[in-house]
Amino acid sequence: MNRARVPEIPYRADVDGLRAIAVLAVIGFHANPSLIPGGFVGVDIFFVISGFLISSLILTGLRDSSFSFIEFYGRRIRRLFPALIVVLLATWSVGWFILPPTEYAELGRQTLAGAAFAANVLNYSEAGYFDLPAAAKPLLHLWSLGVEEQFYIVFPTLLVLLWRYGAVRSSLALIGIVSFALNIGLVRDHPSFTFYLPLTRFWEFIAGGLLACSHLYGRTLGLPMPSGLSALRCRDFSAAIGMLLILAGISFTSEESFPGWWALPPVLGAFFIIGAGPQAWLNRAMLANPKLVFVGLISYPLYLWHWPILVIARTAIRNEHGNEYLRTTAIIAVALTFVLAWLTYQFIERPIRTRKSGYAARRITAGLAASLAVVALFGLAIVQIGGLTIRYPKEVQALLTPLTPGADYPPADESKNSAGPSLLIYGDSHAAHLVAGLRLLQNERTFRLSVAGWGWGCAPLEDIKSSDEEKCRKVAAENESLFAQLKPDIAVIAAAWRQYKHVERISETLRGFQRIGIRRIVVIGSVPAWPQPPQMMLYKAYRADPLRGIPERLFGFDTQIRMVDRQLRQITSSLGGGSYISAYDALCNENGCLVRLGDTARDIVQVDLTHFSAAGSWFFVSHIADQIFD
Repeated sequence: MNRARVPEIPYRADVDGLRAIAVLAVIGFHANPSLIPGGFVGVDIFFVISGFLISSLILTGLRDSSFSFIEFYGRRIRRLFPALIVVLLATWSVGWFILPPTEYAELGRQTLAGAAFAANVLNYSEAGYFDLPAAAKPLLHLWSLGVEEQFYIVFPTLLVLLWRYGAVRSSLALIGIVSFALNIGLVRDHPSFTFYLPLTRFWEFIAGGLLACSHLYGRTLGLPMPSGLSALRCRDFSAAIGMLLILAGISFTSEESFPGWWALPPVLGAFFIIGAGPQAWLNRAMLANPKLVFVGLISYPLYLWHWPILVIARTAIRNEHGNEYLRTTAIIAVALTFVLAWLTYQFIERPIRTRKSGYAARRITAGLAASLAVVALFGLAIVQIGGLTIRYPKEVQALLTPLTPGADYPPADESKNSAGPSLLIYGDSHAAHLVAGLRLLQNERTFRLSVAGWGWGCAPLEDIKSSDEEKCRKVAAENESLFAQLKPDIAVIAAAWRQYKHVERISETLRGFQRIGIRRIVVIGSVPAWPQPPQMMLYKAYRADPLRGIPERLFGFDTQIRMVDRQLRQITSSLGGGSYISAYDALCNENGCLVRLGDTARDIVQVDLTHFSAAGSWFFVSHIADQIFD
């Protein structure tokens, strides 16, 4: 379409006030989840607002024959790229001094994905047991920006086509219903897909789009009201009910099975508030308050800054002081977030956004696109160079190469798995990390190895969530069938025991193995659990006393494993016929617990806070082999 002029839509201060509610909820949740347990629904409110504003802009342009794809995407670039570039570069720079190699390499991946507006896809693909926890990912929050940008890629073309064929509202409503149905249908069995990917989130944007369709022709769309009420009173009720829904969502929404039905209150709340129009009392008296509007105006840089600052500050404090001062750290981080957000808005966003058209705007747009591409290359370089271990002294660089759990495990050799007594490994990932050592042990002993897991969230040692009951019953049935088929000579049970509330329930599992005739049952205790990756603890020990060199053993592990050790030993011995092996006794002595076996990263005993490397697994298994086979 030919561009006559840049389309504009009427400014609504109340929408900026609603933005403020959304961003404050998110920041409050991330700073103190116990205070605002459902604050993450602020993202869903943002999605409705984005759908309303973008649809209004496009539809106004289509009505006035002034819509241009080039102008639309140019404005999106000038709106989103400047603050994003600054935050990515700042996070990358601060991370240089604070983040260990593994987390810095992960930051590189996040930087690359964030610059490509694909952070949601990255987080979906990485979701799993061995993935870094959310609290360690400074750019995790960019997943929502990825969803939003993917919506921007598809939606303008869709609206243009629907406009030409005169079926905008009905078609959008149908697409929204399908997206919502996918959200409901997939959230239980595919929670990561439903949370991160756009197909199950588009209905939230489309809710805003439907509002824009009605407002285009001067209609008000809100909560249905009884006849006899004035139009203004209907708007007031609609806005009030909308705010109550948002407050209910922020206060009571559960992270479990989200979005699902839980996303309806904040989405409907935003829908009713925006639909009520700026004349509604709540909108003009509260949401249009200048202080709230100011927070709404800086909401985008607020959102971008808050999570990296919180993560990096907490990481730095935890590395030096453990879990002390975390509350104070959060307060300071939030205050710094507001300062940086205002500076970003005042001196970066506003000057660039005032260039609305013409040659200067096109030049700025091209410069921003090129700059973001360079930032993406920075991220790729960090990944390729392995978290930039060159930041550290030469003496420890070889030990600091990032390691991935299971990456160096030897492949299974079925030719060595066909004779001898049958040995079953059963438990969680702390059973699985023994497999590398047991495969290597097959070079010295003849035995057949089988592995079974009790399933994430399905351990017999914990209370199973109602949403997982069906899955857990299926896993348990499959395991029982496997045990009956294998009838192993030896069953080895291992787990991260300290994370379970009901360790005593293992006695039921042991009796079950006895009933099917397993003659030897071995329980292996918890391995040392470290507050930081052992690699970084070795670096800190070296930094504290370079003359001593790099130690082989360290203190600082979670001493709770000693208590669980005693409890498990008692349970096993009281059963009769069972044997208990203490991982603590095998790995630790009066000088601390073993952390490294040599001078390279592959010689680190545990690659993360608990799990064995291949070398660590072999060291441990080779030292307890006689006790396993007796």
